[in-house]
Amino acid sequence: AGHSPHLLPRPESPMKTLLKATVATFLLLGSGAALSADLASSKFLPLAPALPPLYSWTGFYLGGQLGYSWGSDRQSLYTTAGRAPVGVSFDYSPSAFMGGVHAGFNYQMGSVVLGVEGDIEGINARDTHGGLFRVQQDWQGSVRGRIGYSFDRFMIYGAAGAAFSRFEYGYFNPAAGLGESGKFSRTGWTVGGGVNFAWTDNLIFGLDYRYTDYGSFDFVARSAYLGLSAEHEPSSHAVRASVAYKF
Repeated sequence: AGHSPHLLPRPESPMKTLLKATVATFLLLGSGAALSADLASSKFLPLAPALPPLYSWTGFYLGGQLGYSWGSDRQSLYTTAGRAPVGVSFDYSPSAFMGGVHAGFNYQMGSVVLGVEGDIEGINARDTHGGLFRVQQDWQGSVRGRIGYSFDRFMIYGAAGAAFSRFEYGYFNPAAGLGESGKFSRTGWTVGGGVNFAWTDNLIFGLDYRYTDYGSFDFVARSAYLGLSAEHEPSSHAVRASVAYKF
């Protein structure tokens, strides 16, 4: 019996192979163009704007302040010889508005702000007792160290240091018809705290509270109450509002 010869596949012609490659290339290019069109038409969120830099408290500043002070001054009478109490004591309560100037320097390390500040103020604090005794205070000043914590343009701080002032006391004895006075320059200590707000890069507003103590000292009478001495213990509380320019 005869057998059919084994048939081999006919090889493709070069023209047909080239045609297939050309069609595949166009299909690939078409799909890439469609993908590019889809990407171009997609909506992306805009880039977030850069955050502004944090405020720096470092630098010198100069400003002015206005405030109100209310004080206490305990006066106790003693015999000059032997300092025996005579059983007479009372309190003055001088209070007044005040105003002045201040200057300082801050240095910021991270959120911590270290500084030093000095001020000088005029004050018209006066009080009398029974028309026989009086006290007045015309000026005061201080030099204080400060430590604060900043929240960008807002800062809270504490402060402490030395305080300076001058007190004038007057004494009148109606029985003897005599009067006398004495002036005392005093150094004490002061402590308090406050807040600052940087309204602009240069303009700073502030509000603070301060307690000041000038210790105790004696006035030795020379005429009106000869033989007696008066011990004084002045202290005060004060609140201030301020505005300063930072250089």
